[in-house]
Amino acid sequence: MHPVEADIRKWSHEFLEVPNAKLNGLPPCPYAKQAWLDNKVVFSVNTGLEGLIKEVSTFNDHDYDIVVWASEYLIDMEYLDGWCDGVNEAMSIAGKDMHLMVFHPDYSAEEAGLEFLIEDGVTDTDLVYCMVFVQKLSTLDDASLSLEKSGYYQHFPNDTYNSLVVERRRLRNGRQ
Repeated sequence: MHPVEADIRKWSHEFLEVPNAKLNGLPPCPYAKQAWLDNKVVFSVNTGLEGLIKEVSTFNDHDYDIVVWASEYLIDMEYLDGWCDGVNEAMSIAGKDMHLMVFHPDYSAEEAGLEFLIEDGVTDTDLVYCMVFVQKLSTLDDASLSLEKSGYYQHFPNDTYNSLVVERRRLRNGRQ
């Protein structure tokens, strides 16, 4: 196992899968644990944007739920975020059921207005990789609908909620 993959698995186990009172008792990523157990996560590590393009183009050719593209070589956060936003828009227009979600060490939970994740020890400042999670848009949006009903998002600032949930829903509904 690549050391980056090992770090991300550890981050998931120690942070993403741990229940949090401010998320209505749910973990920050309520579906991560099951995805690992079902062996539905695959990695693309240090493959550059070419590797990310390959993962996007072949995403529907396998039965994984998520591709974690990760790089120790930090791409500019604004560039990577803009690139992924463009791909997400293009996928929506083309009617493709896919979504790219960026995680970057230069954009903290505090900047997203999610200070409670830092206060409650949910973030890991030692995780210094940029990552893009490639997933089905419909699966993400369906999960968001379920989480909304549970009160999961009640502590999220409106702008963060809008960028994470409302924007994905717009992309999904734009292709229906």
